[in-house]
Amino acid sequence: MQQVAFAGRFAWLSEVSMALTLHLYASLLALVLGAILLLSNKGTILHRILGSTWVLAMALSALSSFWFGGGVLPLMGHFGPIHLLSLWVLVALAVAVLAIFKGRVEQHRSGMMGAYLGLVGAFIGTLAPGRWVAVQLGIW
Repeated sequence: MQQVAFAGRFAWLSEVSMALTLHLYASLLALVLGAILLLSNKGTILHRILGSTWVLAMALSALSSFWFGGGVLPLMGHFGPIHLLSLWVLVALAVAVLAIFKGRVEQHRSGMMGAYLGLVGAFIGTLAPGRWVAVQLGIW
């Protein structure tokens, strides 16, 4: 009976753990694929396949972030300023995908570039002193 009470009280922990795992893998996949896409030929079948995979990885990374706390500046509940970036990424991805379907190559390029640069910035931020990833990697 005591084990059930413990599991019920801390059930959120397994959700956060799964979201963290998804977030890490999706983010790392998006970092690698994004670099490959930036350096490769555009408009090819390979670009479309890798690009679709990249958009999915970015969306999973952004969506999984909603299970995490907002840090030192919560805005509403456990949501903080970082979650605004996640919302922006989801909107930017949708706009950029729609742009390419409408033949607006420059709008597509700038939207995807902005989303990728945001990902790189977020990654650099995770390496700051005291951040969980930096601690796990033994950087600080």
